[in-house]
Amino acid sequence: MLETPHSDTEPLSFAADAFSTMPRSDQRRWAKVYLRGLLLADGRKSVRRIADSMPVDRAKQSLQQFINQSPWDWEPVRARIAARVEGEIAPDAWVVHRVIIPKRGDRSVGVQRRFVPELGRTVNSQLVLGVSLASARANVPVDWRIALVGGWSTDRDLRRAAYIPDTVTAKPEWSEISDMLEEMLTRWELTPRPVVGDLRHLQDAAPLMAALDERGLRYVFQVDPGFRITAGGAPAAPPTVPRPVARAGKPGAATVRGHFEAVTTRLAVPHARPPAGPLGRIATVPRGRLLSSPAGLLPVPGAEATPRPVRIVAEVNGQDEFSRFWVTNAVRGNLDQVMVSAHRGVRNRQAMTELQAGFGLLDFEGRSYRGLHHHLTMVSAAFAYNVVGDAMTAAPV
Repeated sequence: MLETPHSDTEPLSFAADAFSTMPRSDQRRWAKVYLRGLLLADGRKSVRRIADSMPVDRAKQSLQQFINQSPWDWEPVRARIAARVEGEIAPDAWVVHRVIIPKRGDRSVGVQRRFVPELGRTVNSQLVLGVSLASARANVPVDWRIALVGGWSTDRDLRRAAYIPDTVTAKPEWSEISDMLEEMLTRWELTPRPVVGDLRHLQDAAPLMAALDERGLRYVFQVDPGFRITAGGAPAAPPTVPRPVARAGKPGAATVRGHFEAVTTRLAVPHARPPAGPLGRIATVPRGRLLSSPAGLLPVPGAEATPRPVRIVAEVNGQDEFSRFWVTNAVRGNLDQVMVSAHRGVRNRQAMTELQAGFGLLDFEGRSYRGLHHHLTMVSAAFAYNVVGDAMTAAPV
């Protein structure tokens, strides 16, 4: 038996680059084994199945230790992957997303019975938040957070059993997302891009938008029809197309749907469809018609009292019904260009499906905080390698 795998398909140069920040040679060795297992093992990507698929002595015990106990820091690994992916795919958006991981029992870190709007039912599950780098070529997840709510924020026995550090505290989802974006911007020094995603099921989306405004980051977020805004005027079409017929809006319309329903009588704005990416990598987006209007973001409690200017956008389907809504702080400029970024978030769902089906996103069987973060980091590494391969080769170290 071999001590470590070696074959023509092994991503040697990628592993040397991505895992170069791990301080010990045994950590880098088992990171390479785990990466190869995520790429090549059939079926569920549990530690046991990965170990069984690798011609390596003592694989199961060593991989368990590498993922669950080894003290390697995942942040510099993620930063290294993000920097190399940025250089290869030239992202034009950062996509935020939520991942539900169904679980049995009540001891896996962060697990809780929660209503999942995406599924329409209550599920015993973990909630993981992530950010991807996205372009027409691909969406690659590079950063992750584990939502800790309920007893996971206060129950010492639960936290101790899952090895949650005392420095890790429970935060609202929007704050966890904001922290990731701040990390990518200031610690990893990535080039800032518009932040996009589906916030329909995120509680308190407005504070996230306000935080991005403070950092000077552009955003385009899909929101629930009931997202509250302050009315800002009649709808506007893109500069080069006829304007819709409109009537005076009701002052202070409380929701995005309510605003558009109040001010429109006929919708006639064509939607320019952004180019589709390579087959199998980026899904196409349904064609629709767009209507936009100025509005204001409701002030966040404890912050300035003046509403922040935003642009709200409605998509209208073939039956002249409102189908989707967005909020953006890109209040000027061509609407179609703004929506190219927004559709990166729509297309991110395919990347999440790929991660679940082919790269083991949902397959971690351990219970610890460290173990899940390690597994998520390795999933990002495997997906990044699958997208860009050895184009990410670094200089020898």
